[in-house]
Amino acid sequence: MSPPIRSSGHRLVDRLRTEGARLATYRTGQIVLEPALPPRRVGIVCSGSVTVWRISPKGRQLATASLREGDWFENVFPTDGQQRTSVEADGPVTIAWFDVPAFRRLARHRPGIMNDLIRRQSSRLVAVQRRAAQTALDSVAGSVALAILQMAEQEHATDLRVTHEQLAQRLGTVRESVSLAVNKLRRAGALAPSGGRKRLISILSLPRLQQLAGARPQAR
Repeated sequence: MSPPIRSSGHRLVDRLRTEGARLATYRTGQIVLEPALPPRRVGIVCSGSVTVWRISPKGRQLATASLREGDWFENVFPTDGQQRTSVEADGPVTIAWFDVPAFRRLARHRPGIMNDLIRRQSSRLVAVQRRAAQTALDSVAGSVALAILQMAEQEHATDLRVTHEQLAQRLGTVRESVSLAVNKLRRAGALAPSGGRKRLISILSLPRLQQLAGARPQAR
C-alpha cells in the first residue's frame, strides 16, 4: 500500500510528478481554478494554501476553510448556473494537476493515496457541517434573545415565566433549537442559570442580551 499523501517539501512534489501530475505555481490572490471553465481536472495542494469561494448573484462567500498540503479540489462535476466556486491562492502555492484519465489511473494503482484523499475530504465535510450548525445556532440565539427582550419590555420585568415550547411557537421553530439557544445565552452571561426552574427565564445582563440580539441599548 502507498504511504499517505501528506508528506513534506519536495518529496510530495516528486511523488506526484512521477504519478503523472503537472506542477504549477501561483502567486498571492491569483485564481487557481474556475470550475466553470475547462479542462476537467483535479488539483492537489503541494505547498502553501488556497481558499474556495462560492460566487452567486448575492456576491462572494467563503465556501470552506483554507486547503493546505495534501488537500484536493476539482471541477469534474457540473456546477449550478446561478452559483459557482472559485479557488484562490492565499499566498505562493504549488498545485499538482491531474487530468481525469491520470487521476483515474492514480485511483486504480495507488489505493493508499486515494484512501488518504478521501479521508481528508470527509474531514473537511464534517468541519463544514459543524460550522453550518454553529452559524444556525447563532442565528436562533439572536432571535431568542430579541424575543426575550421584547417580552421583558412588554411585561416590564426581567424574570419571565415562559417555556421553551412557547418561545419556539412564538419564533416558528422547534423547542430543541430554542433550548440550545437559551443554554448558549446562559453560557454567554446574558441569562441567569435555570436553577431547576423550567418555566422561568431571568435576564442576568441586559446589555449583554441586547448585544447578542443585535439590538441597540435603550436610552435612559
